[in-house]
Amino acid sequence: MDVAQLWAKSRAGCAESRGALIERYADLAVGIARCMRIPSTSLADRDDASSAAMVGLIAAVDRFDPRRGVPFEAYASLRIRGAVVDELRRVDERGRADRRSEAAELAVSLDVLMDKGAHQGPAVDDGFTERYEQEDLNTRVQDALGRLPARQREVIARYYGDELTLREAGAKMGVSEARACQLHGRAIQSLRRDLSVHITAPASARVAQAAAA
Repeated sequence: MDVAQLWAKSRAGCAESRGALIERYADLAVGIARCMRIPSTSLADRDDASSAAMVGLIAAVDRFDPRRGVPFEAYASLRIRGAVVDELRRVDERGRADRRSEAAELAVSLDVLMDKGAHQGPAVDDGFTERYEQEDLNTRVQDALGRLPARQREVIARYYGDELTLREAGAKMGVSEARACQLHGRAIQSLRRDLSVHITAPASARVAQAAAA
């Protein structure tokens, strides 16, 4: 059966002809995916690109109208490339969302340090003990911040003190969002380890006071 007949039958709803067309042009889709450049910072890989290319090919087969006189290969190429680009963007957006979630979870640790502190012994309701403990905690947090590597200290200051997003902080520092997330995560882990405080519950953020100081 020639290609024209396959297209005619596919347009008429023949699933077998549709499948034959998809199989016929599968190499086109895979070839395009392999030739497309995937940024080194992308979370997607060649398998993601190839899968997206096949999705794009299927969409092209389903939407192509031979009567318009446009070669299918040209039409499909645009669809396939678009599908791959969309998938790369989707994977990276999902990855960034995961990193933001992880960063937020780590940030809670430092927020709690500033809000709750490491209170020991019975509470005294005269206000003096609480103020002393808060000042002592602030001092220890400041000391711990001072022991961080310069880049980790900078991302903490920009994220909390300047209230920038990690993407914005990274841009100010001349690094990618992923690198800013990495620096932020390491900083939080170092602070938790340095301060040796057991985190029991989330609290409102006050770490900006220490980071901005």
